[in-house]
Formats: sequence, structure tokens, C-alpha cells
Amino acid sequence: MASKHEPLPAMINESAMDYAEHQRTYDGFVSLVKYGVLSLVILVIGLYFAIIGAQPVLGVVLILASVVVPAVLAMLSRK
Repeated sequence: MASKHEPLPAMINESAMDYAEHQRTYDGFVSLVKYGVLSLVILVIGLYFAIIGAQPVLGVVLILASVVVPAVLAMLSRK
């Protein structure tokens, strides 16, 4: 019978977590959600103008902006 228990590899590295990487991942997730919500709001407003508001040109511009504006803002806010 074994008299000594070996610690599992997961238990050995448990205290050596990379908190900076966790913080960068969380910040990336939060910014992705923020720009995703912004994109959806612009898209819904553009669809309203294109379909119900009888302003198809403004609607198309806003629909295109729902893709371009969040992407540009995300690139400009990178550290």
C-alpha cells in the first residue's frame, strides 16, 4: 500500500494563476458586450428608418454604421 499521497498537478499550480491574463480577458469580454449592444441599437434604429420610417437612405446608412462604428471604436480604444 502506498503510504504517501502525491499532490495532483492541478493542486500544485493552483496558486500560480495569471491574474493579469484573467483581467485582460474580462476587460475584453466587457468591451465586446458594450460594442455589441451599441451595434444592435444602431441596427434597430436603422431598420426602423428603412422599413417603417420611410427613410430608406438613412436606414441603409445606419445599418452600415452598425457594423463600422463599433469596429472603429473598438480599434481606437485598444491599449
